[in-house]
Amino acid sequence: MFWFIRHEHEVGATDGRWDAHLAKWLGLIPPVDRFVRVEGAVVSLDDLTARDYVSSVPLDLDHLTTAAS
Repeated sequence: MFWFIRHEHEVGATDGRWDAHLAKWLGLIPPVDRFVRVEGAVVSLDDLTARDYVSSVPLDLDHLTTAAS
């Protein structure tokens, strides 16, 4: 499960805007190796339980690469 955490003040979670972003982001993750099924949700911290947050593995988006050289 990929959690995409948005700021609480960012509205639009119910108007389809985040659904469109989510579909695009999940489409970038190929279902291979340990990710046999790719699922995700756009949430605020208030939407997550403490267990969900603590047991998750953060991705460092500032240091990802987009293609092999």
